[in-house]
Amino acid sequence: MRGAPVTVPGGSWIGGSCHRDTAAMVPAERSTALLARCLTSIGPSTGIVPELTRSLTVGDREALLLQLRRLTFGDDMPCLVSCPAPGCGERLDLPLRVGGLLLPPYPQRPQLHERSWTSGDRPFRVRFHLPTGADQEAAAAAATEAGAAAGARVLLRRCVEELEPSGSPSGALPDGIAEQLDDALAELDPQAELRLRVQCPRCGSEFATVLDAGEYLYQEINGRARHLYREVHVLALHYHWGERELMGMTARERSRYLGLLDESGVGARR
Repeated sequence: MRGAPVTVPGGSWIGGSCHRDTAAMVPAERSTALLARCLTSIGPSTGIVPELTRSLTVGDREALLLQLRRLTFGDDMPCLVSCPAPGCGERLDLPLRVGGLLLPPYPQRPQLHERSWTSGDRPFRVRFHLPTGADQEAAAAAATEAGAAAGARVLLRRCVEELEPSGSPSGALPDGIAEQLDDALAELDPQAELRLRVQCPRCGSEFATVLDAGEYLYQEINGRARHLYREVHVLALHYHWGERELMGMTARERSRYLGLLDESGVGARR
C-alpha cells in the first residue's frame, strides 16, 4: 500500500537511527482499510481482507461507505460548501440524506464490458472493467507523484482489458478513446461519483461539487474522536475517573454525566 510522503517533527528510533519520513494513506487507501474492518461478508466470503474491498467497484465502495455512515451516525448528512463564483464565497448548508444519495441496484451486467469507438478515422474495439478500489489506489499514487491528470490517465488505462488494434507504443490510449471510455464508465457506474448541483442564493450562480463518501466519513470520525477526547478530559478532570473506565462508557452515559456538570455550572469549562 502506497501513500503520500509525510515528515513528522519527532520521529521514531529504529535500528539506532531516528526516522522522520513516513507515508500517510491517501483517501482511497483509507476507504479500503475502513471497509475491510467493518464488512463482515461479501457474498460467500466471510474473511474480509483489504484485497477483497480493493476488488469492489468504486460505485459499490461509495454505496457501502454511505451505508456505514448511516449505521454509525444516522441518515442526515449536513454538508457545507462555498460558492466558487469570483467575489462571492457564500457558505451554503446542504441538507443531505443518505437515502437520497443511494441509487437502486443496477441491472445485472457482465464483469467485462465491450464498446466500439473511433479515434480519427480508425475504429477501435475496447474491452474494459469498471474502476475498482485497486484502480483508485494506483491512480491516487500517480496523482501524488505527477498530478491529477496523470492519475486520471492511470485510472483509465488500468480499466482497459483489451484494445484492438493496439494503442500508441507508450501504452497511452488513442486520442478520443479516453474521453469516450470516461463517459462509458460514468454511465455504467453512476454511484461512483456523487455530483451535487447547487445554486447560490446570494449571487445566483449554479455550480457542481463532488461528494466523496469516504472522505466525508473520515472527517466526521476525526471530528467525533476529538469530541470524545474532550468529553473524557472533562469527566476525568471533575470525577477523577480513569481513561479506561471513561472509554468503556457508552456515549449516552458520558452525555448524562456531562449534563449533570452543565446543571452544576461547571460545564462551561468544556
